[in-house]
Amino acid sequence: MNVKHKLREYYPAFTHRNFKLFWTGQVISLIGSWMQNAALNWLVYSITNDRFLLGLMSAVQFTPLFLFSLYAGLVIEKYPKRKIIIATQTFQLIAAFLLFFMVFFNKTNYFLILLILFCIGTVQTFDNPARQAFVVEMVEGRAHLLNAIALNSAAFNGARLIGPAVAGRIMADLGVRWCFFLNAVSFIAVIIGLFMMKMEDKASKKDIINPRKEIIEGLKYIRKTPRLLYTIISTAIIPTFCINFNILVPPYTKDVLHLSEKAFGMLLSSLGLGALISALTVAAKGKKERAFLYQLIGSFGLSASLIITGLITNYHYALLSLAVCGFFMIMFTTTSNSVLQYYSPDEMRGRIMSVYSLVFGGLVPVGSLYAGTVSKFLGTNNAFIISGIIGFMGFLLLFSRRRELNDGKLRRNTQSS
Repeated sequence: MNVKHKLREYYPAFTHRNFKLFWTGQVISLIGSWMQNAALNWLVYSITNDRFLLGLMSAVQFTPLFLFSLYAGLVIEKYPKRKIIIATQTFQLIAAFLLFFMVFFNKTNYFLILLILFCIGTVQTFDNPARQAFVVEMVEGRAHLLNAIALNSAAFNGARLIGPAVAGRIMADLGVRWCFFLNAVSFIAVIIGLFMMKMEDKASKKDIINPRKEIIEGLKYIRKTPRLLYTIISTAIIPTFCINFNILVPPYTKDVLHLSEKAFGMLLSSLGLGALISALTVAAKGKKERAFLYQLIGSFGLSASLIITGLITNYHYALLSLAVCGFFMIMFTTTSNSVLQYYSPDEMRGRIMSVYSLVFGGLVPVGSLYAGTVSKFLGTNNAFIISGIIGFMGFLLLFSRRRELNDGKLRRNTQSS
């Protein structure tokens, strides 16, 4: 069997032209986004030298998700998803240029950065669930859905691997502003891919008569579907308190390992390497029947590896430990995402994925303030350890419900409802 056939066997989502266009553009754009994330964290910590303000910055960006996510789900169902994504990606391109010009003209201001990030966060409130719900349209059904979600995760984490390392080099050699410029340019790739797609732009719903009633209807559906309910609850716990690497790694690099920009970029890249390996593994080997098992393994492994990271003060061991964190992090988040989409009716997918975005991203302000505060007052090492302990709560929730969630009759009832 040749390489092309092997790729089709392990990664069948690539047989869909629209998904391939989207994925290619996303790879380029996400590298730029990770460069910008690394540059912003380093810039803000350099000008403030305050871990709490670093956490506050992340909290401000994700606050709109908390405020508007549920209504975003209705918008995503009412309008074609491709058009929504084109608009949101274009706005983020403009925002990246604003950051570039701010630094280029020496107008760097912490509160101006917060304002720009709040605007970006508002746009991402619509962008994130739209992209999640758009996957099933690009692969034309559920047959290759888990494979496509895992490949999107691979793109995201491949970019996490490359972006911070490139950002560290650019910040050291050319200056932080060029990371923002390159991110702005990178959005062009995904916008071009969206325009090149051959598909009918259609909405899931024609009219929204009573927004409040329809939001409540979506929440009730989640409540009565255990697969969705417990996935949402565990997703609220684990990402909120365990995936705060953007807050913890800068002070961990400077204050615990006593290293500089290049080491910071490599530590983030090691996290991305572990995440990339995990995403490719789930894409090639993942099946719907294994999703719950992967959720359990991912939540347990992430919690344990966070505690181990908190005990490490050696750079090389830290690289390995963060790679392990990245591996289990993606095993949990990718399978959780796929479970929600498998068990979501088409007419409710926008609302259900908006709830996912709410708990995954909207609670980031809580997690960011938590991580910044714990790191400031108890130390960054202890912040990793405490995060791991909290993560075990999410694992125990899933583990305690394992019989209910693995029940074959329940799964059949959920699919038919």
